[in-house]
Amino acid sequence: MIRPCHHHRAWHHAVRTGLVVVLCALTTLLSGCGADGPLSRLMLKPDHIIQERVPDPAYDKLFPYYVELCATSQLTSKDKGAGGVAGHAVMYIKGACKDDDAPFPQLRRCRRIATEYDDPEHGAGISVGRWFRNVNWVAVPGYKLFYQGNLEPGQRLTREHWEATLQEAIDRGVFRGVELQDFPSATGDRSLRGFMAQHSIGTDFALQFARSSFCARMPITEPMLDEVIAFLNDKNTEYATGEADYNWSLFADNCVHTLRNALAAANIWSPLSVRQVKLLHLFQLAVPANEFVNLAQLGTGTGGEDIGDYRQIQREDLPRDAFYEFFWRPTQPGALVKTLPVHEPNDIYDTSFRLFTLQSPFRMGKTQAAIDLLSDPAYVDLGANLQLFHDRYAAILDGRDARADMLASVRGSRYRRVERLYYDYVAQQKAEVDAMLARLPTLEAAKMQDK
Repeated sequence: MIRPCHHHRAWHHAVRTGLVVVLCALTTLLSGCGADGPLSRLMLKPDHIIQERVPDPAYDKLFPYYVELCATSQLTSKDKGAGGVAGHAVMYIKGACKDDDAPFPQLRRCRRIATEYDDPEHGAGISVGRWFRNVNWVAVPGYKLFYQGNLEPGQRLTREHWEATLQEAIDRGVFRGVELQDFPSATGDRSLRGFMAQHSIGTDFALQFARSSFCARMPITEPMLDEVIAFLNDKNTEYATGEADYNWSLFADNCVHTLRNALAAANIWSPLSVRQVKLLHLFQLAVPANEFVNLAQLGTGTGGEDIGDYRQIQREDLPRDAFYEFFWRPTQPGALVKTLPVHEPNDIYDTSFRLFTLQSPFRMGKTQAAIDLLSDPAYVDLGANLQLFHDRYAAILDGRDARADMLASVRGSRYRRVERLYYDYVAQQKAEVDAMLARLPTLEAAKMQDK
């Protein structure tokens, strides 16, 4: 019998001990901390945010389908205190609507391509719930109920409006067919309305009642939309019709995992496993603010994506699959970031801003990346964004060496097919961007007249 040496056992013991210490420390951090505590350097402060950033009102007339991944800030009620410091992650899907005929939360394709936020066929918000038992997520119908809670700019959030919005979510079946775990109740009210009042409003819907939001918006194709819908529907069906209950886990299966993996189903990025050995999750924590930055960098090309290198598509599995299956690249026009502050005036929630990003203690990469993205007009203003990609695409096409292409076709190359398709893609994208730039002034003028 071969026995492990003393040093081998000691090394494993040290690793286990170290991981436990890290786990305890991270759990403490994620559980909450004061603004002046160890988390303070990982927070985006209010003075980092110059102003509210929202996409151009004409955006929805130019882009029929998109996903919007949002990291929301810590919720702080004026009379009940603060929620988790890491905030929450949600996703809005334009083109996917709540299926009102389903016995539990499901999505369907919207019946038309909406161009206005108040269109009931615009889209749906997706929120994963810690206290759900037989489903993983709920669908909130419509942009305005999901984000604004039907508040108009400058309208005061009163207790009466808060109650009316809660009732509307009930009436529209947001929680139809949802069974709940034994959730904590400060009031003793364990009814559905009691749950929604204590844990859902301001978190699953009416986000701006209670939270500031950072969102990364990414246009997708119609077939990609179908893949996202299919993944989410399968996820809820698995719990609603199977024997297993959904059990939320901070490290292994939280609000981020489902949203990231729904996008991974459309080859936008790699999936995040929910079945790994738990200690391994410490090395790839699913934190809402980080995923916002990750998607924003992917869409804007600020995370290392080189849209001028077609060889990169062929070398890597995800870009290759997305390109060949959907004729789609993640770095593209219309990939924008936005911020939505907590609504003011507000009688119910604290309107201070906090958003947690987790990174190496030796650098402020994620926080600085968010600030940089929000400070660059090319990533928050539709006109500037379209002009940026017009210039990028024009430079790619102008830089193509016709003679080198001709010789390569004679010699043969492993990149020959992807090169041909890539330049076709760039030419098509440039034509679409040029058409959008031509339409944009008219669309913006029409929007101004409607105000």
